[in-house]
Amino acid sequence: MPIQIQVKNISTTMTDAEVQTALVAVQAQVADDVAPIWGNEPATLTLITSNTAFSADVWQFFVADTPQQVTQNVQNAAGDHDAEGGVPVGYAFAQITQQAGMNPNVTISHEVLEMIGDPLIDQANQWSDIPNALFLSQELCDPVEDDTFAYSKNGVMVSNFVTPKYFVPGSAGPWDFRNQLTAPNTLAVGGYQLTWDPTKGWQQQVPGQQPTGRAALATRYSRRIRRMLKAGTRSVLALHAHIPTSGHPPAEPRHVRRARGGPARSSSGS
Repeated sequence: MPIQIQVKNISTTMTDAEVQTALVAVQAQVADDVAPIWGNEPATLTLITSNTAFSADVWQFFVADTPQQVTQNVQNAAGDHDAEGGVPVGYAFAQITQQAGMNPNVTISHEVLEMIGDPLIDQANQWSDIPNALFLSQELCDPVEDDTFAYSKNGVMVSNFVTPKYFVPGSAGPWDFRNQLTAPNTLAVGGYQLTWDPTKGWQQQVPGQQPTGRAALATRYSRRIRRMLKAGTRSVLALHAHIPTSGHPPAEPRHVRRARGGPARSSSGS
């Protein structure tokens, strides 16, 4: 049965027509590019009016200007996805995205794809076993999320994404849709990955010394940080950083599954 996602546009940055154009492209991306690789059901994205109630048993998505419009405490974020009461919910913050020089259509694509990859925010993949146990959060776009690696779908720019092989040690590629990565569990410039190990809890891995573009660190109130603190997988695209350095206990993953294929081995996760 196709995934049903209803979308409300409450932004002043994108018109309903612009959002509808993006949704048609993302729906085609899911059907043509994501589903054959990930094996998910196709998705139907339907734009509804801002004063229409969401139907029962559908996933929800908001296009807004800022997190404050939807009472999401993710300051300076470009996008977010969550699971509220067991219902997958996604957010794209068009004004913040544009002010950062990024494409809101890529944000919409990113968050829809990551909702599909981890609807209930509870999936991680085992990369290695003890004594160097490591788990990778199952976020489809984060490792290759930068707009540099986006591609055109029906004339609309949409997000690059990783394949299931990305989470498998020793696997042969491709590890992402646009063939930007050179090995599993690696990062493109502007990307990031969340990893968990028993000694450090959730850690954010970025290429090089400083994150750039969409991988710039989140604020302390973001989904990304709350995942580290509460072990709930959270994806958030953000622009500024302030991460607490102490005073928080390590987190533990809720549900994990061993990555398919390949031997377990130690990895730095970056």
